[in-house]
Amino acid sequence: MSALNPIVNRVVGTLVKEDWLDFMFSHVNPMLTVSRVVARVVAIDDETPDIKRFVFQPNKNWKSFEAGQFVSFRVMIDGSFRERCYSLVSAPTDNVIEIAVKRQPNGKVSNWLHDNLSVGDVIELGDVGGDFVLPAQLPNKMLLIAGGSGVTPIYSILVEALKRQPTLDVAVMYYANTDKDLAFADELVELAVKHPSLKLNYALAETGITGRFSPTQLANVYADYAERMTYICGPQGLMGAVSKVWAEQGISAQLKQELFGPAALSSDATANDMPITLRRSQQTMLNSKASILESAEAAGARPVYGCRIGMCKTCSCTKVSGVVRDLVTGAIDDQPNTQIRICVSEPLSAVTLDI
Repeated sequence: MSALNPIVNRVVGTLVKEDWLDFMFSHVNPMLTVSRVVARVVAIDDETPDIKRFVFQPNKNWKSFEAGQFVSFRVMIDGSFRERCYSLVSAPTDNVIEIAVKRQPNGKVSNWLHDNLSVGDVIELGDVGGDFVLPAQLPNKMLLIAGGSGVTPIYSILVEALKRQPTLDVAVMYYANTDKDLAFADELVELAVKHPSLKLNYALAETGITGRFSPTQLANVYADYAERMTYICGPQGLMGAVSKVWAEQGISAQLKQELFGPAALSSDATANDMPITLRRSQQTMLNSKASILESAEAAGARPVYGCRIGMCKTCSCTKVSGVVRDLVTGAIDDQPNTQIRICVSEPLSAVTLDI
């Protein structure tokens, strides 16, 4: 299976629309595209009661990634395309790519993948993104904190770190509800056996206070946690608690986070009632929801979006004028003609967008 060569791409691109060519090629070989990245499902396995692992063979247009990054998946559900981002579990050097998807309550894409995707199916991939990656020079000591299905990028980073430095002093703290909810449990144990410098600990909520994060709980396991460069990915509650402790101890610079789940919305995010103008579509509505995207949808507009949690940047657009607040970082943007992600932005004044 191979994509068209670059010369053919340029020639046909000037004569025929790419979408039409891809449509024609799909009747012969769905893996043959001009430039789109598609991938065939080669394996599906149950990892936990609500997490499935999907392995894909991408076509020749795939450009690889860095450990810890994510890729967007585009699927057709009920006649419309939906796009979601999932962290890549496989190593960047593998010939296949792998993701682990947790079934989310009312999650359109996660439920569709669990219930409909089969071995042999071909699915379209979007952009690879994310800066939740290792530095060029590894620190002397690392701490990786995972919560629930947030273990996916953490596992990828751990494998890459130990590949680059097999004797790295790295500690893992994995929070989950029960032992049945531990993803990659066998692989983590195998890594710990292979690399004695890896310290591995699980904290299960069912055990009570010993299974819930607190500075005392963490210090009882890793007394030197404040000395370690820390990566964390998990539910908002866990990430918020860790961020607060690191800030109180003045070590926030040592903490790198990956958002995993809905963005943290401010409690007064719908109180402004500010006007939002979509300049190109000539629509105006009042801010009525937590984010600009949700407010626009509530008013009948249909802006493009992907992950809805500020990761994939599909919903990025130019803010022509106005003041907005980033609901993830809290940053205020009051400059004209800047790029914002409307899925995690709220207006603090009248806002005009180039949509």
